[in-house]
Amino acid sequence: MQRLGPALGSLLDAATATGEVRADISAKDLLHAVALLCQPIPGEGVAYSRRMVTLLIDGLNQSADTTSP
Repeated sequence: MQRLGPALGSLLDAATATGEVRADISAKDLLHAVALLCQPIPGEGVAYSRRMVTLLIDGLNQSADTTSP
């Protein structure tokens, strides 16, 4: 996190500035989400993993709903 965090933060800042990524996503948030995607879910196949990646990518989108559950 010490080396990757600042680099990812810069990329997220640039993407936020152009309106490509939501402003409320931090480098730490994204790194934790990706780490969780790397853990397989027992009983679920590849299709489920692909769905979770799609949800993550869609959730980064500027037009995504930012209301918390």
